[in-house]
Amino acid sequence: MTAQSSSHDAIVGVDIGGTNTVIGIFDAEGVLRLKRSIATIRGNPMRPTSNAVEFLERLSSEIVAMASEAGYRGIGAAGFGIPGWVEPGSGIALDSSNLGWRNVAFADDMSRRLDAPVFIDNDVKMYTLGEAAAGAGVGYRHLICLTLGTGLAAGIINDGVLVRGNRQLAGEFGHDVVDGTGYPCNCGKLGCLETIASASGIARLAEEAVRTGERTALGRLNRPITALDVYEACEAGDETALDIFRYVGRTLGRKLSTMALILAPEVFIVGGGVAAAGRYLMEPIREEMEIHLDQLDMRPELMAGKLGDSAGMMGATHVALERWRKESGRYSS
Repeated sequence: MTAQSSSHDAIVGVDIGGTNTVIGIFDAEGVLRLKRSIATIRGNPMRPTSNAVEFLERLSSEIVAMASEAGYRGIGAAGFGIPGWVEPGSGIALDSSNLGWRNVAFADDMSRRLDAPVFIDNDVKMYTLGEAAAGAGVGYRHLICLTLGTGLAAGIINDGVLVRGNRQLAGEFGHDVVDGTGYPCNCGKLGCLETIASASGIARLAEEAVRTGERTALGRLNRPITALDVYEACEAGDETALDIFRYVGRTLGRKLSTMALILAPEVFIVGGGVAAAGRYLMEPIREEMEIHLDQLDMRPELMAGKLGDSAGMMGATHVALERWRKESGRYSS
């Protein structure tokens, strides 16, 4: 360490998801010291707010407590991955529809609460940086990571550089419309891809199957169906559940085939909670890509992420460390 840096300051990486938020406390070398998950407090997507005070208070209190528990006296810097349209320069979450946020001045607010510099970016871009640095993307220079959770989006690295696009919106293909569908999306449109290829989309398809009288064990549940229920029904050989994942995988596979023709990645890396479905999701994606990308030299590899729910947290930590060192001159010796 240089004389300027302090081993008493924690580096924080946070991945805010639509359901859960993963918090990591790291040392100044990027080594994880403590990890915890808390429930995300969401607003109403139909009535978005610029004031997320309840969640920010809960989140900042947890971070401070965790840093203290890990033996740190303060926080050196913190990185946050936030779903939706995020402006890293201004630190504003412009439109996080799945959280019910609009124009939330996240970085300034959280910086005051933590008494530390705060850096934000889109959650899937953070996930992508994490997998590229320490997960399934190691060794690749052209890759696309997609996360299927509450929503769906992609992070793109081309020739080793994260692609941001105009207004930071590269990779928001979850809002590409699927012809012949009309499910309402939190963004306000109808028929977006993420209304099918997401945890909420899978649950909706299952509820629809029960409602229309298809024979399935899912109909015996006396509560709302979840994507996990559909996966467990697949494990039990339920044909309706298997058909749902085939439909989701093939729909996604067609979209990824188009993306492959445009961007020519070496690999697609699939993460997020729905990726835990494994072969039920991955096999129909792969089958569809084989149909549309029939030449082997055009077909990217397809693999699951390796870092699980730590990927976004690790990407956020990477950003926080890089910015902290650059802006304060705090470098390891």
